Amino acid sequence: MSELLRQILIHSIGSFGGTLGYAFLLNVPLSTVLPASLTGLLGYVLYEVLVNLLGQGVMSSYFLSTVVITVICETAARVMRMPSTIFLLTALVPLVPGYTFYCAMLAMVQNDGAAVASYGLQAVQIVAAIAVGAAVTSVLFRMLTMRRKAR
Repeated sequence: MSELLRQILIHSIGSFGGTLGYAFLLNVPLSTVLPASLTGLLGYVLYEVLVNLLGQGVMSSYFLSTVVITVICETAARVMRMPSTIFLLTALVPLVPGYTFYCAMLAMVQNDGAAVASYGLQAVQIVAAIAVGAAVTSVLFRMLTMRRKAR
């Protein structure tokens, strides 16, 4: 197995565990823990594949991964008759740019203004890509659902 695939596998296991732990931390219903965790795993694997194997840009990879996660979460919410935020909050955890925020704060403590600006801007862009992907997809999904109900 190549080093890149091994790295993706290890990160995937970590993303599943992190999502699982976050679901328990949020005290979500037990019936939603596994679907949300698997959705988080899938979204993170999709991000890794887009960035590392297909060579896509980081922001577009975050956006596309968020769109896929949101569609799965909205569908699971309809099937299980639960609010979609239960699934979405837990499934998006692996995409949160915690390391980038950490690097920005470290640079701030070290008084490195250029690194603060660089890491901070990158973190804000990632958060914006995640937010726009989730918001636009949720709105479109709900519009299509309402249109189907109106027929």
